[in-house]
Amino acid sequence: MTVPQLYAGTVPLERHAWLVGGILLIASAVVGVAVQDGVLLLAGGILSALLFSAALLVFAFGMRGAGSVTARRPLGTAALTVLAAWVLAVPTLSGLILSADVPLPALLGFAYVDSLVQFAAALVAVVQIARARVVPSPWRWAPAWVLGVVVAIWMVEQIVSIGLSGEVPPAAMALMAFEGLVHLGGPVFLGVVAITLANRTPHPQTVPVYRTSD
Repeated sequence: MTVPQLYAGTVPLERHAWLVGGILLIASAVVGVAVQDGVLLLAGGILSALLFSAALLVFAFGMRGAGSVTARRPLGTAALTVLAAWVLAVPTLSGLILSADVPLPALLGFAYVDSLVQFAAALVAVVQIARARVVPSPWRWAPAWVLGVVVAIWMVEQIVSIGLSGEVPPAAMALMAFEGLVHLGGPVFLGVVAITLANRTPHPQTVPVYRTSD
């Protein structure tokens, strides 16, 4: 004979953290699309980065001690924190560089540094999320899937850009448009995954109960 075992008190808090993190990810993508031109572009970029960074911090540390996708292990938590800080700083740094009218090589250098920092921090983070096994399989690999697609597109774009001179061909424009779609769809996909896991009904655990003989 078995009876249901009560769930630990940290489970609702874990779900709440994933729910909040997922909503923040989706909101960051929505804001990024909604504000695309005019004087609101910079403000929209900063707000989008702020929401994205907040989502990363929620996933890194959880809420009230529960819900960390890295199990609060130092390496993974630090990687998400560094990524959150860098993403938040990039819009401001970009605005300062553009307003200073720096030469093109400096702009390209900053773009490569930006890509390198984000890739390194994201790579460490996705590996640690998968190793922590807090997120159920196969979804603990979802951040790695998104990172893999982003890196693959970036590499193809760099290869294509080497042979470009003058007018950009339609194929290259289509690739850049697809890259923008991936950068939009990645946070939305991960946000949907987080919200789905947060609302998933857990399987009740049972413990055996034995009757003593009279």
